[in-house]
Amino acid sequence: MKEIVLSSYDKTKNHLIANILQGFCDEIYAIHEGDPETAIYIMSWGKLSEAIYDVVITREIMKYSIKNNIYDINKNDLKEEILHWHLEHIIDLVFKNINQDENQDPVYWKLKMTVV
Repeated sequence: MKEIVLSSYDKTKNHLIANILQGFCDEIYAIHEGDPETAIYIMSWGKLSEAIYDVVITREIMKYSIKNNIYDINKNDLKEEILHWHLEHIIDLVFKNINQDENQDPVYWKLKMTVV
């Protein structure tokens, strides 16, 4: 199991990061089901991954803002932290999931977010 430890005291930020990382993985896996080469290309070229993150970040902030105050959320700072987790963990997890044999459970579902 791969564990990402979110050590921010900001529960809103932790919630958004967890949802954004999961949303990105969901998007890549959906693309991979229809066009594996495109999914691998997106993961290999940072600018395309960033474009997907922009969409997922915007979607998650909009969903969160319906019931919560988001005035203290800096989208650029959030994206910077997301890209850190992406480089540290998500690329590796997605590639493991894409490249595993058919009899294994998806590695992605073994991603655990822990808040300390």
